[in-house]
Amino acid sequence: MDERPFIPLTSDRWNILMFYNYADLRTDQDLHGLMGQYEDIVLIAWSMGVWAGQRLFQPFKKNLRVALAINGTPCPIDDQFGIAEAVVRGTLDNLNEKQRLKFYYRMCRDRLLYSRFLENQPLRSVEDQRCELGALLKNACHCQGEESIYDCALVSEHDLVMPTQNQLNYWPEKRVRRVDGSHFLFYGYGSWDEIVDGLY
Repeated sequence: MDERPFIPLTSDRWNILMFYNYADLRTDQDLHGLMGQYEDIVLIAWSMGVWAGQRLFQPFKKNLRVALAINGTPCPIDDQFGIAEAVVRGTLDNLNEKQRLKFYYRMCRDRLLYSRFLENQPLRSVEDQRCELGALLKNACHCQGEESIYDCALVSEHDLVMPTQNQLNYWPEKRVRRVDGSHFLFYGYGSWDEIVDGLY
């Protein structure tokens, strides 16, 4: 993704910092300095971003008011806890414009949601996305065995990308909130504020 699919979500109470493209987790942001500037920090991570959030923010766990994983796990490419490795390899080998649109539809699982998503679809090239997926396949295959930084996991009942059951295999039941929806569920919310308010 990039920031475009999330443009419809606004916030009256929070400053929003968004990370995407996990081909390289190095960032120009001074996370140490940034964490010191805010009293309340909420991490919302989605899909492969749950893995990236674990890597980037694990050192700052004590600075987070709450961390929410949405339709993802810290083991995103895993036959039991994420997307099966063979599926990711197949996607990488066959990724083109037509297949990308099919993926977006699977992500949305609903024609109206898909239509709205396409109005805000990422402006990344297929080649750029292919490079990122290749890097993820190399770097995000295995659980590191460390404790998750996430306090809560939102798991969609009809996730056709990150299989619902695999997410449930990973997360302790007490951390899971199951919701009706697909892999991309953000347009079911009016704002980031609504998502954060739902955590309390």
